[in-house]
Amino acid sequence: MKNETMLNAIGTFVRNHWLMLLIVIQPLLDVLAFWTKSPDGTLAGYIRLAIMLLLPLYLLFTLKEKKRFVLSMAAIALVCLLHILNCMRLGYVSAAFDISYAAKTAQMPILAVCFMHCIRNEQTRNQAYWGLFFAAAITAASIALSWLTGTANVTYGAGLGISGWVIDDNRCANSVIVVTLAAFSVFCAVKSDKLLVNILVPVLALVVLLSNGTKACYFGVFVIFTGFALFLIAEKFLKGTALKMPVVVMLLALSLLAVVLTPITPMYKVRFAQTSFAQQNQGEVESKLQALGYDIDALTDEEKLSDPVVRQVYEDYYRKMLWCIMPNMFDRFTIDEIIQKYDFTTDAKTLINVRQIKSTYAALMWDHSDSLTHLFGIDVSDIWLTGSCDLENDWPAIYYYYGIVGFGAYLAFLLYFVVLIIRRLFRNFKTAFTADNFILLITFALLVGLAQFSGSVLRRPNVSVYLSLVLGLIYYQTVVKPDNEENDLWRKL
Repeated sequence: MKNETMLNAIGTFVRNHWLMLLIVIQPLLDVLAFWTKSPDGTLAGYIRLAIMLLLPLYLLFTLKEKKRFVLSMAAIALVCLLHILNCMRLGYVSAAFDISYAAKTAQMPILAVCFMHCIRNEQTRNQAYWGLFFAAAITAASIALSWLTGTANVTYGAGLGISGWVIDDNRCANSVIVVTLAAFSVFCAVKSDKLLVNILVPVLALVVLLSNGTKACYFGVFVIFTGFALFLIAEKFLKGTALKMPVVVMLLALSLLAVVLTPITPMYKVRFAQTSFAQQNQGEVESKLQALGYDIDALTDEEKLSDPVVRQVYEDYYRKMLWCIMPNMFDRFTIDEIIQKYDFTTDAKTLINVRQIKSTYAALMWDHSDSLTHLFGIDVSDIWLTGSCDLENDWPAIYYYYGIVGFGAYLAFLLYFVVLIIRRLFRNFKTAFTADNFILLITFALLVGLAQFSGSVLRRPNVSVYLSLVLGLIYYQTVVKPDNEENDLWRKL
């Protein structure tokens, strides 16, 4: 009888807090992936796939108004299906790989639509906030434990950033998660009335961000800390609220501290090493051609390729700079194509940019593709398995992998939320100017921006789930929630 009562209590708790639990398990799944990694994938990956399949099915059977939900799911499925059919037309390198990748990419809009239908009242909205708060705490604790036990994975190399219990494939993607959870942690500190929380939480967030070592985390400091400081000052003048001077001073002081600490950050050391290598090779083409009696500035692009001596100097330089990073590029495409795609640049920093190299490889594949492929995208398994290449920046990846149609659909989906935000601001700017709305605006901007400048936001399930949740919360705040409703949840902390 006692066991039955306990099971009923657990069942009730899960039913009432399932959204919070769904968010809380996300960092735990990343830890699970680290300790169960294998060539066949991770248990965490299968759990995330199950969530993506089961949540829509649950809503399909429980929603009273199903039409909009079904149409949204059908639209996402249609974009994926058109891509798959086109790849089948051309002949797959690996159908299983491409289809599984499409499922990962589709997770963000699928879960976003689900969250839009799940977050319908203050109770579920608060579940999401509590889930993010606990996820941030778990992430910080796991990083600390991994460092203390000497089991932490590095971000770039020995002494160059601490990622924690994160598998190699997710090291850079993990930085986006850290930025997102740090933003919500600072939001928690800003909302709290307890001075200890106001001070300690931002300090801890700064330590985690700078120790990670990526540019995303470094620049995230200034967006989050300075952004919230300016918000609090603006709120004072716009709404007449009491200014939390200790919080403002702390946030600005930590932003300044990040600037002072820049030379000892992993991000700075990595950039310094890359710059040094580029400087060693800068001007090599110009000096060689000048010694041979050529004026590179006087030569047209056609003359550079038609003259065997000039062409050979370019080829040697491009092979030196690119081959060690992307040898498959030279196996698949001619040297003339590669040089022309780089617009004959001799800038060493451009040529050693790994992200640019991968983008160039995809662009060359695109040049060799037909019109239907331009509409629906290339075979992802081809660029991955044949080219040993995956684009790091999300927006070019979406464009090349899923074509004009897929890119347009993804962009339109996100622009819908931009319209909701703008409409809410015009409806009543003063009531919209709250910390609850500001954190969603700042994380939305960070995630969309980092999708381009960092990557893995739209295509990695462990990261994209946070964007899905933010979009679901934006929908609640702009469409569902009454304009005059306030959320005092965080004042309890």
